[in-house]
Amino acid sequence: MPYKARLKDGQERKRKKPAYRVMNCREYNESLKKRGKISLYFPEGDLKAQFITASPYVRGVSGRLPSYTRAYVELLYTFYRLFGWGMRQITGYMEDYWAGHGLEIRVPSFGHLCDLFAALEVKVTQRCERLARRLADGEDVSIIVDSTGMSFGRASEWYEQKYGKKAAKTPWRKMHLSIDADMNVHAIAITGTDVSDSEGMDCVLPADIRVDRVIADGAYYSIERAEALSRSGALPVIPPPSHAVVHGEERTQWHDRIVGYIREKGIYAFHKKYGYGQRALVEAQISRIKRCIGSSLLTRQPASQEREGVVIANLLNRWNSFGRPVSCKNG
Repeated sequence: MPYKARLKDGQERKRKKPAYRVMNCREYNESLKKRGKISLYFPEGDLKAQFITASPYVRGVSGRLPSYTRAYVELLYTFYRLFGWGMRQITGYMEDYWAGHGLEIRVPSFGHLCDLFAALEVKVTQRCERLARRLADGEDVSIIVDSTGMSFGRASEWYEQKYGKKAAKTPWRKMHLSIDADMNVHAIAITGTDVSDSEGMDCVLPADIRVDRVIADGAYYSIERAEALSRSGALPVIPPPSHAVVHGEERTQWHDRIVGYIREKGIYAFHKKYGYGQRALVEAQISRIKRCIGSSLLTRQPASQEREGVVIANLLNRWNSFGRPVSCKNG
């Protein structure tokens, strides 16, 4: 960006950075307070009946049913991720919470919780009423994709035992996520650092909704991917590399069109025409995750980390349902 080059040289910005103000301060302040109200995270109705399996054995069914339901394990996982406490602290907190409310609900041991988390079947849940109405009316949704690094644990003895060598740096995972223009998370995936951004896009593109645009940075670009998105009816708003050339082939129609347009009009004309500036929303969502929830994963098993990513997405979608700020540019 030109203004970044000027800042590196110590020069002032040509245009003053725009300032914004929140128009619904009272409502937004109440939504922030709701994030700390524990009762809003519980489902309605008889909690014990929803969390504990009353009859572990069913006539005619071989084996024993799980003592704890999926909803209960997901709730514990949500508090574990929300508070950022250790596993033993979460079990102690929940035991004291149930006792204080006069409910006889058992809490799994911390070791059992680790196994339950790794095997939990959880998916991203949408809570936005506006998005639900749009999908019910058959409207298309624009998807914005990006990724970021998330550290987990510390490089200590366990790393040396697993990989047979001492770790030179903190271990990392890569978090891929896709959102819409209303900041609702549609999919999230936790992968190793060996998975490229382009490969990670396949994990987070929703298949159950109609997509009209896919916005991502240049790291996600490939001719095959851009052509596949274009043929499927989605507009690929992904800038090609600066050295891209026009091939003039049948299989590169969209690529040739975009490269020719950028050569004629410039990259910023491409950004403005196709709405590439909306990619800032996913960067803001990543910043929100790291500031409000944490920049590290609390679990270490890959299976548990995948579930932890979905729990993070559900937390963000729940917070969006509490209320969002309405901003307006000053002057």
